[in-house]
Amino acid sequence: MSKSYITSISVSPIEKGESGLSKLYFDTEPSVIFSSTDGGQTWEKINGFNKLNSSSTWSFPPRPWTHHVRWIEPDKNKEGYIFAAIEAGALIKSLDGGKTWIDRVEYSPYDTHVLRTHKKAPKRLYSAAGDGYFESDDYGESWKKFDDGLDHHTYLFGLAVNSIDPQNIIVSAASSAWKSHSIQDLESFVYRRSSDDKKWNLITDGIPNSKGTVISMLESNPNRGDEFYCLNNRGIYCSKDSGISWEILEIPWPKEYYLQHPWALAIQD
Repeated sequence: MSKSYITSISVSPIEKGESGLSKLYFDTEPSVIFSSTDGGQTWEKINGFNKLNSSSTWSFPPRPWTHHVRWIEPDKNKEGYIFAAIEAGALIKSLDGGKTWIDRVEYSPYDTHVLRTHKKAPKRLYSAAGDGYFESDDYGESWKKFDDGLDHHTYLFGLAVNSIDPQNIIVSAASSAWKSHSIQDLESFVYRRSSDDKKWNLITDGIPNSKGTVISMLESNPNRGDEFYCLNNRGIYCSKDSGISWEILEIPWPKEYYLQHPWALAIQD
């Protein structure tokens, strides 16, 4: 029997079960989604999306014989709307809580690593992908690629959106997957975009040197506007001015962490 690996975990910001607990999701390799409405006591398996036409092309490059759900994003505005990123091969969606699925559309991101929705921007999707940065304003019916100012746009990984300003976005980027994840040859960057400046700007104030830095995991504080967090092998950094300047958090950081790759960041306010 083949093993399944958990690849991501998500919590719905608006859907709750009869017990009042938020709906939970976890995703696996091979690609399957599980959901729970009772705090994880019981789980429902969701795998009908594996029958989509594009599924025959899904393949994760480091392990080309398989693929996985890299990210699942329950919408912040409409119950039952969920979006799943298959690594690699498709960004798909369900409008009925996973009962039925809609396949990828033309010109959509192929290799989404992080997908976001925003309470103040209904219908908008933000995608940081191995094939660039994308946005949709119609729940994924159509997509636009935004690269202006993003010098290292070949490979994007982290993505966070200001909880009070849907135009203020932070992404982590590199010139390749190798430069993002290989401890032997790291070079990664963090960029910022805002409503005041439509193009991307490289962040340098308080962010560690690009050389030797694992591509960053990014999150915004859901309860404090303009506050972002950044995690990489050099530490955890915080910005309280919408991503313009950053400071490292004074927490213990053993030397072995410098040679490790963090994969997730969660914020509890």
